[in-house]
Amino acid sequence: MQQARGGGSSSGGMNNTRMQTFAVTVPPGVGPGQQFQASLDGQLTMVIVPHGSGPSSTLHVQIPVRPSTVQKYAVTIPNGVQPGGRFQANLGGQLVWLTCPRNMGPGKQMLVDANPSGTGTGASAKTWPPPIGVPEDLDGKDVPEYFLCPITGCIMRQPAMTPDGVTYDYDAITEWLQNKSTDPSTNQPLSVDQLCPNRTVRSMIEDFIAKGPNFLFS
Repeated sequence: MQQARGGGSSSGGMNNTRMQTFAVTVPPGVGPGQQFQASLDGQLTMVIVPHGSGPSSTLHVQIPVRPSTVQKYAVTIPNGVQPGGRFQANLGGQLVWLTCPRNMGPGKQMLVDANPSGTGTGASAKTWPPPIGVPEDLDGKDVPEYFLCPITGCIMRQPAMTPDGVTYDYDAITEWLQNKSTDPSTNQPLSVDQLCPNRTVRSMIEDFIAKGPNFLFS
C-alpha cells in the first residue's frame, strides 16, 4: 500500500529535479536491510527497509518525476529462470533476449530499455534494476559525495555509468541528452544507449540506506 503526498523540488548540480513523496507500508516478512518492490505512481521501485523499521512500518520515500521520454518496460521474470539465466520476452511486439540480474529471481520484475539494440527476432535488450525509493529524510544529510548525481546533486536512484566511467542518475542524464549529445562532465560525445547500470555504486547506496552512515563498517 502506498500513498502519494505531493511533489517538491530538490536543487543542486546543473538541474532541478521534481520529486514525489510516497508513504509505503512494509509488507509482512520484510525486515531491516531487506528489499521489496512497489509500484509508485506506475513506476516500478525498489524500496529498502532501513534499520529500526520492519513489517507494517510506514516509510516515506521519494522518487523523481520521470521524464515522459524515458520509457522502459517492466518485465516479470518467469518461473524456472535463475539469476544469470536468459529468457525471451515480447517488448512492444519485438521478441528479445533478457538476462536475469544476479540479485533477482522468478516472480520479480525488472526494467528493460524500451528501445532494445538490434532489430528483429532475437535482439538483445539492456536490463536495469528498478530505481531505489530513497527515504525522504535521507536527502540533505551527510551523504557520501559519490552517491550524488553530478546533475541533480541528489542521491542516485538508478546509477548509470558512461563509457568514461562517470556515473549519473539515469533519468537525469537521459533528460540532459534530450537536448545535448555530450557528457556534461567530460564534454565527450555521449548517447543514451551507451549508458549501463553501475551496480557497484547502487549496492553501496542500498547498504547506506539500510545501515546508515556506518554502512562500510557494519
